[in-house]
Amino acid sequence: MTAPADTCVVNARVLTMDRDGTIARAFAVRDGRFTAVGTDQEILAAAGEHTRILDAGGAAVVPGLIDAHSHLEMLAYAWEVAVDVRSTRVGSVRDIVAVLKEAAREVPDAEWILGQGEHYQHLKLAEGVYPDRHDLDQVSTTHPVIYRASYHINVFNSLALEMLGVDDDTPDAPGGRIERDDAGVATGRTYDMFAPLNGPQAPVGVLAAAMRKTELRYSAVGVTAVGDIQLHTHALAALIQNASDGDLRLRAVAYPKLPTVLSRDDVRSGALKERFAGLDRDRLALGGVKIFLDGGLTAGAAALHEDYPQRPGYRGELAYTDEEVCHLVALADEHGLQIAMHAIGDRALDQAIAAVEALPAHRRGAIRHRIEHAGNMFMTDKRIKRMSQARIVPVPQPAFLLTTAVGYVDHLGTERIGTVMPFRTLIDSGLPVPGNSDAIGITAQQHNPFPAMRAAVERRAAGGELLDEQEAVTAEEALRMYTTWAAHSIGMEDVIGSIETGKAADFVLLTADPTAVSVTELGHIEPTATWVNGKEIYLSPRP
Repeated sequence: MTAPADTCVVNARVLTMDRDGTIARAFAVRDGRFTAVGTDQEILAAAGEHTRILDAGGAAVVPGLIDAHSHLEMLAYAWEVAVDVRSTRVGSVRDIVAVLKEAAREVPDAEWILGQGEHYQHLKLAEGVYPDRHDLDQVSTTHPVIYRASYHINVFNSLALEMLGVDDDTPDAPGGRIERDDAGVATGRTYDMFAPLNGPQAPVGVLAAAMRKTELRYSAVGVTAVGDIQLHTHALAALIQNASDGDLRLRAVAYPKLPTVLSRDDVRSGALKERFAGLDRDRLALGGVKIFLDGGLTAGAAALHEDYPQRPGYRGELAYTDEEVCHLVALADEHGLQIAMHAIGDRALDQAIAAVEALPAHRRGAIRHRIEHAGNMFMTDKRIKRMSQARIVPVPQPAFLLTTAVGYVDHLGTERIGTVMPFRTLIDSGLPVPGNSDAIGITAQQHNPFPAMRAAVERRAAGGELLDEQEAVTAEEALRMYTTWAAHSIGMEDVIGSIETGKAADFVLLTADPTAVSVTELGHIEPTATWVNGKEIYLSPRP
């Protein structure tokens, strides 16, 4: 006799997101899995004396949403550790100094002060520049101080530079740069140098607790799973600690960064996989490794085929030779790991595509190697065709339509970057776009999928600018970005991404159906409840 369901959800509009786009009325859950999907009558027949019957009141229910490129670590720093000096709070370098100086009064001497700014913030500050070491020296000479405009741009005060061992002769790391004035003296501004300089990390226990709070914020916007990228050693340790302690609220697929979190020998020897042994793979799995082929465009370090307009003779830098990238892709592939390659500039993008193309033909697509940020810009017909033939997963950021796309255009111009975020073209070419945020705390809502879905449909930036409207997707496709297509990009499509019998019972009750509201309303949809593995992990405080 079949055991009764633990939970039956009835009287709902269930967007299953299965292959046929089935819309059902109800479903049953037992032992963390969907056991039946159908009509109210069919599902209630699976109920028993102790079954919880959840009447959705006609509300829309969707699979748990998935952020395929997240940074729990960086959000934990931005939201729980750092001092907020984003442009919603400050308007000048002087303001940044004042806010950080006030915060330093509450922190013991010698402890780090981290100020969280935002992308292209220098364009919004009265002085038109980022702060430098001398500005941050006004914050404190007894605290090491960092101002972070993005992961790529970090500014240090003089004490911080001294503690990190930076002097006028410190070499730039591959793909990074220490800014110097005309006299050759470090200004404190650094570009893609935080990890090479061994920048400070919070203790693992502190970071683990902060990451748990970050997960709560994700569950409040309907996200139940993340493809999480750890940029520093303590982040991976904290994630594994939370999983070992049973404290993971979300599902996570990990992509630790090589070389700052692990080494090539960790991959070859199996030491990396060993760290995940004994953990529930459905809650925390090792997906692959992350490498940076170039820096960020925000830092002027993306590797381009042509000069930066503001720096004649400079085209950014690659972190690896072509041969080295081919070796790294082959190494990951040999050991059954995805490689997630950060490639912002067109030169880095071509290097990444060529490295996957260099695999034996029978290996292309056997493991879904990813190019992070492919699809944001520089998407020519030729590159799209090459990615499709090599079965590469492009991972552009829908949320960047709101926050960064206008900066791309202003920085390089449309003649160079081409169509901005051509999602319609990618999808029509057989390259579905996985929903993701790459959120690191630059804006308050970048981790929220619903404003990003709206942007993908409407094609408007936060300031109202219309961006290549011919590349708009449908609302159903926008939802697929954050469900089935995101699940595919992290190798979890057999477990999550749709409401189907046998899959994990991750689902979200919403205030509205994303496929049946205006584009404006789409961006304002909120979850009323979020469930993972058949258990409610978030309930909206609003009636």
